[in-house]
Amino acid sequence: MDSKDVLDAFALLDNWEARYELIADLSRELLPLAETEKHDGNLVKGCNTRTWLTANLSNDPAHDPPGVLDYRADAETPLVRGLVALLLVPFQHKTPDEVLQTDVRDYIAKLGLAEHLSPNRRVGMEHFIERVYQIARAMQDR
Repeated sequence: MDSKDVLDAFALLDNWEARYELIADLSRELLPLAETEKHDGNLVKGCNTRTWLTANLSNDPAHDPPGVLDYRADAETPLVRGLVALLLVPFQHKTPDEVLQTDVRDYIAKLGLAEHLSPNRRVGMEHFIERVYQIARAMQDR
């Protein structure tokens, strides 16, 4: 799914119960994180629910373009796992430069997500997005 697909799906759902079900379904879209990757170095600081995020830079010539980031994540609860998957949609399979040029504020606003999250989850969301950008910056020079 890309950002447009997610926004279209959200627009078709007329209530937040259905949208939360979609968010939970999106958790299946996450690229798996090995148990060995669930360490403090990959832990997203500032999230109340333990959430891990890492990425690798694919230099596989089969990828077009090569050098795209494949983010992998996990969280301790299904809802947060789904939120993580939802937040990664605009960043997945992009080059580090493209990730850094991606402004997710419009995507989040169109989803209406910030208004339907607790203050703690909104803060966690901001920390998660910042970690996405940190990883992209670290991968820029590779």
